[in-house]
Amino acid sequence: MPRVSDAYLAERREHILTAAAACFAREGFHRTSMRNVIDEAGLSPGAVYRYFGSKDDIIVAIAMDAIGAVQSVVRDSIARRKPFPELVGALPATIEAMDRVDSRTRLAVQAWGEALRDTALGDAMRTGVDGVLDQLRERVALGQARGEIPARVDATATARVLLGVVQGYILQRAWDPALSADDYGRAARDLVAGSLGAQTAAGRSMQ
Repeated sequence: MPRVSDAYLAERREHILTAAAACFAREGFHRTSMRNVIDEAGLSPGAVYRYFGSKDDIIVAIAMDAIGAVQSVVRDSIARRKPFPELVGALPATIEAMDRVDSRTRLAVQAWGEALRDTALGDAMRTGVDGVLDQLRERVALGQARGEIPARVDATATARVLLGVVQGYILQRAWDPALSADDYGRAARDLVAGSLGAQTAAGRSMQ
């Protein structure tokens, strides 16, 4: 039997998530069943369950898509040695591009609410968030080692604040789909550059 390619598996998984997002948008999380998702996707039950064992697994995947986008941008910034403010400024546009597919960030906000009610769901999301916090903290520490970020900055606390900037964009976009990712990104970049810019800038501000 020929081996299924990774690209095919990724495409099939995305197809299921898109179908689930359509169901959740119409009916909400609670009124949507796995049968609804299977019918929307036009696949057999076995094909869907191969990727997701339950509706909660799908909710987690949708909620973590935005987190995965953040991780991808952080990894790219490290590989390309992008300045830290540019990294932060690029995050809203990355999330907007993902959201254009099926308003998935709006569903992510709903999933955050579900995580407060469902312990298992909350634990799964917390694990994903911890992963992106680790990456952001490592990126701050790398910036400090390069002299890009002042040594006085608390890397752990800064990582949480930066994640809050991203989550704030996701939440505001859910309220206002017309929110400009470019404007938000530029403002976030300028805000971060004021505190996490080069050591020379930090030195001037203290004089």
